[in-house]
Amino acid sequence: MSLFFVIGIYFYARGIFALFGKTIFYTRRSLEKIEPKKLAAYLKEIGILHMAVGTIFVGKALIDIAFPFHKMFYWIFIALLAVCVFFLARCNERYMNKK
Repeated sequence: MSLFFVIGIYFYARGIFALFGKTIFYTRRSLEKIEPKKLAAYLKEIGILHMAVGTIFVGKALIDIAFPFHKMFYWIFIALLAVCVFFLARCNERYMNKK
């Protein structure tokens, strides 16, 4: 089993729990920065983004089995992760309290 597959399953779990409003994978310190009335919207958006990241990691694990050491898929993987990191940062910036 590939490490990418395990990481992908972790992000799927994190996304599913966030979509159902459970904060098991989040620390109290990170959730204190979000207003309580915006928490449900934040968890929904962050859950969808974590599931997208999980899909990218699982896809990378499956492609590595079919096409090992193929450079094109490696760069596509890096580009997709960069896009997801951008949207995750934008989501966090939107919902964090500005003190």
